[in-house]
Amino acid sequence: MPTDASAQRLRIGAELRRLRELAELSGEHVARTLGWSQPKVSRIEAGRTAFTVKDVSLLLALYGVTDDVRAELLGATAQDTGEGAWIVRAGGYPRRQGSIASLETVTKRIRHHQPVVLPGLLQTYDYARAVAKAAGAADPDGIAVARMRRQDMLTAKGAPRYEVVLDARALLLGVADADLIRSQLVALADRAESLRRLDLRVIPLGVVSPSFSTVGFTVYDFRAAESPSVAWIESPTGDVYFSAAEDIARYAELFKSLQSVALPPDGSVDYLRSLAIDVERYLSPANRGGNTR
Repeated sequence: MPTDASAQRLRIGAELRRLRELAELSGEHVARTLGWSQPKVSRIEAGRTAFTVKDVSLLLALYGVTDDVRAELLGATAQDTGEGAWIVRAGGYPRRQGSIASLETVTKRIRHHQPVVLPGLLQTYDYARAVAKAAGAADPDGIAVARMRRQDMLTAKGAPRYEVVLDARALLLGVADADLIRSQLVALADRAESLRRLDLRVIPLGVVSPSFSTVGFTVYDFRAAESPSVAWIESPTGDVYFSAAEDIARYAELFKSLQSVALPPDGSVDYLRSLAIDVERYLSPANRGGNTR
């Protein structure tokens, strides 16, 4: 093996091999699917060749890994190759709804802001299905099942600290009728009270805020000391990742500012329960655009 293979590259390669084996895929199948040679797959897994963020993203999409595992390995790859920001274009929901979880929790802290829709880790089955259907997914039920399975990470041993700031408008996204939205709000309040490692805060409707973000973002801090923190922004056609120290510092500052605007955890639970009682007022046909028949 070449002496210039970095420790990071060796670690990534070993992890890619483990994930391939978990997916029960042969190296030959992977090579054939991606249009590569089988030796290329072997060299990547052994750290015998340099590989790119694009190479790793293709492998992770094929293996169906979860968002935090994807972010950790892409961030580590970017650090090894000297990239501070990158875009992963790999269309559709399958790449985001992986069924393979890491053998260990890879994250120690997740900071998540959503101004539009509830995070998948906090959705009920019915709400997840409604969101997926509204987004045009081909298999809303499959997506909902995958999200429910993924939520096990929040109660598993060694679960990461999950800090969430929600804009109240995300709570009222009209993807379903008032009864379903109410059930989601109540379930969210119950979860915020019961999950020890969840810090959930809500920015109320109409609050005067000196800070805002036009898009949702997630910042992952990883257990592996050699893995840089990664900020992730999801879009319908591709995902943007940042790992440069100055970018992470900016997102961390923005998240802290949004937390200061939001209600504290106890106040957020009260707000959720109050909103659930009054949800029809916000989701009435008169407040919706388009054809209401």
